[in-house]
Amino acid sequence: MNLLLSLAAGLLLAAQGAAPAPDAPDGTDAPRTRRAARRGASGWTLDARLGAYAGAFDGMGVRRDSGGLGILEGALAPEWRGGDWTVGVPLRLAHRQTFGADLSETTGALDVTAERRITRSFRAGPEAGVSGAYRPGWPDLYQRAPGGALASTDRFGYLAWHVGGQLWARPLPRSHLRLHYRYVSYAYQGEAAFQPDVNPMHLTPRDNVQHQVDLSWRYLGGESWAAAFRLDYTHRHDLDLLARNAGTGGTSGYTNPDQKLSKLEPSVEVELKRLGGQLDASLRWGYVVQDDPFQGYYSYSGQHPRLDLDWTATGRLTLEGRVEAWLLEYGANGTSPARLDSGSRRYDRRVALRAGARYALTPAVSAVAEAEWVKRDTNYPDYVPDPATDAGYDIRFDYENVRAIAGVEWRL
Repeated sequence: MNLLLSLAAGLLLAAQGAAPAPDAPDGTDAPRTRRAARRGASGWTLDARLGAYAGAFDGMGVRRDSGGLGILEGALAPEWRGGDWTVGVPLRLAHRQTFGADLSETTGALDVTAERRITRSFRAGPEAGVSGAYRPGWPDLYQRAPGGALASTDRFGYLAWHVGGQLWARPLPRSHLRLHYRYVSYAYQGEAAFQPDVNPMHLTPRDNVQHQVDLSWRYLGGESWAAAFRLDYTHRHDLDLLARNAGTGGTSGYTNPDQKLSKLEPSVEVELKRLGGQLDASLRWGYVVQDDPFQGYYSYSGQHPRLDLDWTATGRLTLEGRVEAWLLEYGANGTSPARLDSGSRRYDRRVALRAGARYALTPAVSAVAEAEWVKRDTNYPDYVPDPATDAGYDIRFDYENVRAIAGVEWRL
């Protein structure tokens, strides 16, 4: 924690080295106006953010822990412009301290991006970066120490690196085309007890590489609306996880190949701007298809709708909200009906609600609050302890998670 405080102080001091933004009449627009003006000039510019928050949570995915939260976040985004080139080196650091649960973590990411303006309507450039998470002593849901308590593990921490590139084009007036590719490699902390060929160890984090492709076309229909079509694709190759047999989800020892999954999501989006002069709304509807080419155990498809709202209530107060759902059904080779709690096909339904508020105290400092609720419903059977031995796994795949935080943010 001391390390994060020192890093955050360094972020703050570095950002304060820039000239202060002029005051805006309502005390809110100066930082945004200044950033927009700086981006048109050559040389170095700097964006910075520092935030401190406190709150509480109940549940974290399938984990049923609850307790308090303390979060410290910082980000720097230096950018250089010269001629037709723009180079950025964004840095992000964060620490989350949990109270009443052993789920603290420190995360960070450093990226390098470059973009060259080739013509007035075409830009392209490469990117690279590293990221990671340090999660010491998290309870391992799949290991029990003597007496029934969950063993602790550092395995949930990871180090990742990525390379890729993107291009942006304007083939027609008011049309914007973007293609982004990224190759990502994840390596998790070592764990002596991790056995990729033994059930249910396949549910723990595992090393993998991914090819990620994002393609989008956006049409600006003026100042009041926009429409977009998106195509997101991810191919994931797990390096220490064997592909699963149809029906049972088991493996045939090391004769099974590595697990490889491909996920495709086309989606359409409609954005409405300044409804009533204050409200922005975005409705996005996607259809997710995942293919497990081995025997189809992890193949699924389903709807993925999302609604975003952003309301400028006053000159200082903005409110935002999101409703999102994943309504997925697995294929015929998924979990056998005899193993399900109900029905003939495995399903996974999740709904997430998020609300946030921001109030500008000064041109650079804002009070913020955020709340999130997530509910999952599935007919996949829970892992429950064996009553005869009072041992085994105790994991409930149906869950509700709640998280709420409030704090202060400083932005340059």
